Amino acid sequence: MTPNELGAIPESLYPWMLATGAAVWLLVLAILVRRLWSALRGRTREDIDGRWVVVTGCDAGFGRGIIEALIARKARVVAFCLTPEGAAAALEAGAARAPCLDLADDDALALAAREVGTDCGGELWGVVHNAGVVLPGFVDYQPISFYRTVMAVNFFAPVLLTQKLLPCLRRRGGRVVLVSSVDGIVSLPGNAPYDASKFALEAYADALRAELSFWRISVSVINPSTMRTPMSSGFFEAHRKAWEEMARIDPDGAWRSAWTKEWLADYIALNTRQLKRIAQDPKPVIDDIVHALTAVRPRLRYLSGILAKTLFYALWVGPESWSLRFKRAMIQPPPRVDSSGGAPGAD
Repeated sequence: MTPNELGAIPESLYPWMLATGAAVWLLVLAILVRRLWSALRGRTREDIDGRWVVVTGCDAGFGRGIIEALIARKARVVAFCLTPEGAAAALEAGAARAPCLDLADDDALALAAREVGTDCGGELWGVVHNAGVVLPGFVDYQPISFYRTVMAVNFFAPVLLTQKLLPCLRRRGGRVVLVSSVDGIVSLPGNAPYDASKFALEAYADALRAELSFWRISVSVINPSTMRTPMSSGFFEAHRKAWEEMARIDPDGAWRSAWTKEWLADYIALNTRQLKRIAQDPKPVIDDIVHALTAVRPRLRYLSGILAKTLFYALWVGPESWSLRFKRAMIQPPPRVDSSGGAPGAD
């Protein structure tokens, strides 16, 4: 009597089992071949001793850790900071220079890029676009000024700075590292300006990678999930700023019937608690950025963090209907839906 006759395994599943087994063995074989190739290739890391690297957003968060990791490898770091306090801390940490400027100021950014070209003697190994701002809130109560501010820092600044530094990068065949987010592959509710800026950055990276490949300049994108940084710790509380600004601009708007002040307080309290549970130490992000700068063959994309590699990868490649269900479930408590049309509908 066969196992199928016992009813253990339906015969219709045999082709699927064979295909799955073959896929697993092919995956194992691919991993072994890749490791063997790396071993035969010999050198797997670039020596960045004495090489110049520009890092933006060095006041706090990932920036400080990136500076320390690069200096430990004897790189010469130019740390772009927003505040004098941040610049002083970067210099104390060992940065060669720490220009203090607002990345949304095109003229100041262009001037800083020219100074970098002079300092590095026209040869730059890498630029890490780490700076970013987030102004969360739901689209009903997000002022258009939030979109302009976020796009200026998160998208237009990396575009302009890269353009100005390209002559120096071409001479070394260096690296461009763009710190995006899981929000750059899966847009999430309550953060539309930030998500839009990161999706734009992803598209820019794809075009840039193809164009710069002729000069052997590598372009890598980093997609962190939620990490313990000043930006993430105050994320949900920052919803209040958007709500209050829209209340000032449009105090009698229909949006207030859905997103009430009581709802806002509950939303911030509940989600702040959840955020503390899932936030990770930022070390995986810093390690991935260093790898993108030092690996002989850096990856095109780094999913940094457990949630990035699991949940957000599944949402990225899975059916959009699953992703939508997950995103709706994230809005807790849900808004009050007014059947008269004053509030956003659920279906």
